[in-house]
Amino acid sequence: MPESTPPPSLWLQLAGDQCGPHDPPPDQADVVVVGGGIAGVATALHLARAGVDVVLLEARKLAARASGRNDGQLLLGLGEHYNRIVGQFGRERARLLWSFIRDNNASLKAELHRSVPECGLRDAGGLRLAQTEHEHTELQSAARLLAEEGIAHELLSVDDLRHILPPAVGFAGALRLPGEAIVQPVAMVHGLARTARSLGVRVCEGVAVEGLTRGAGDVRVHLDGDRTIAATVVVLCTSALAPRLDPSGFLGAQVFPFRGQVLASDPLPEAVVEPFGEYAMSSNFCYEYFRTHGRRFVVGGMRWSVRGQEEGTVDDDTVNPEITANLLAYVARHFPVLQGVAFPQRWTGIMAGTQDGLPLLGALPGQPGVFVHLAFNGYGLSFAFAGGAVVAEMVLHGGSQHPAAALFAPRRFA
Repeated sequence: MPESTPPPSLWLQLAGDQCGPHDPPPDQADVVVVGGGIAGVATALHLARAGVDVVLLEARKLAARASGRNDGQLLLGLGEHYNRIVGQFGRERARLLWSFIRDNNASLKAELHRSVPECGLRDAGGLRLAQTEHEHTELQSAARLLAEEGIAHELLSVDDLRHILPPAVGFAGALRLPGEAIVQPVAMVHGLARTARSLGVRVCEGVAVEGLTRGAGDVRVHLDGDRTIAATVVVLCTSALAPRLDPSGFLGAQVFPFRGQVLASDPLPEAVVEPFGEYAMSSNFCYEYFRTHGRRFVVGGMRWSVRGQEEGTVDDDTVNPEITANLLAYVARHFPVLQGVAFPQRWTGIMAGTQDGLPLLGALPGQPGVFVHLAFNGYGLSFAFAGGAVVAEMVLHGGSQHPAAALFAPRRFA
C-alpha cells in the first residue's frame, strides 16, 4: 500500500514562499502562460524581456509540482550516455541535441549568477557512475564519441573514482562531465519569477485553468470561479496535466505521465558528507541519481524496480514504500558510510514523457494561438530555460533560429 500525504519536498520546505506578492488575474493579456514551474517561469521571463505583456497562471504555488520535486540536477544529454543518444538519433541530431542542452545549462547558470545568487548553484560538473562492467564499456564508447565531437569529458577508472568519490563502492568506473551542476530548484524558480515580475509579468498563484476556447481573434482562458482572460496567445507549460487543456486530443495521445521518487537525509556530520563533493551524480544509466545539499544526502530513482514503473499516475501525494526500501538498499550497498542513516524526507513528483524522449516546444497542431513547452521526460532543468527562449521567439516571430528547435516541434507527431 502507498504511504499517504508525505510532507512536501525538501526544496519546498526549505524555500518557503519567496516569490513575492500575488497578482490578481486580469481580464486580458497579450500572452497567458499556464503553469508556474521552470518552463512557465522561463517562458514568461523571456517574453517579458522582449516587451510582451505576460500573465503567468499557477493553480497551486510556483514550483509546487515537478519543478519543486526533482533532485535539482542540471544534466547534459538527456541523462543518457552519449553513445545511446547517437544510436537513437544519429550523429547530426545528437550533436544538435547536445548543443541545445549545453546552451541551456550555460544560459541558465549565467542568469542564476546574475539574478538568483541564493539558489544554491554548484557548478562542479557531473559524474556518471557505471554500475556494471557492461555500463563501463558503454561509457568507454560514449567517451570515444565525445572525443570525436570535441566535448569535454574524463573517463575514470575504479582507482580514479576511489580518489574522486571515496565513499562510493561497487562501481566499475565513471565518466566526468564538466558543465553539469546542482541547484536548489524551488529557490531557483522563485528567484526567476521575481526577476520576471520585475520586468512586468503578472504572477497569479492559486488560479486554476479549466479550459480554453477560441474567441473572435483571441483565445479565451477559462478560470475557476467563472472568470475569463482574453489572450492573443496561450502557452501551456503544465507538463503531465496539459492534456486536460487540449480538446483536440493531440497531447493526450502524445504525452504520458510517470512518477519519480526522492529521499533526503537529515543534516549529516561534515566529515561524512564532505567527501561526496558537490557533483551531479547518477548510475545505472541515470535511473538512480544522487547529490548532496548542504550536509544532506539526496537520492532518487528505482521506479524501474516496481511493477508498472510508476507510469500512468498523476498522484504526487503518496510515496511507494517498495521504492523507498529499494532506494535505501541502494544507498547501503554503494555508500556504506551511510549505512543506518535515516532518510525522513520522502516525496514524489510527476513528470511527462513522449515516445521519442524529446520535449514538445512550439505551436500546438490544430489549435491556433496555442503553444506548448512541456514533456521533458524527466530532464526539465536541462531544457526549459533555453526552451523558454525558443518558444518566446516562436510566439514573437513565428519560428526560431536555434538549429535544434525543429527536433522538438510538436508537429513531428502530427
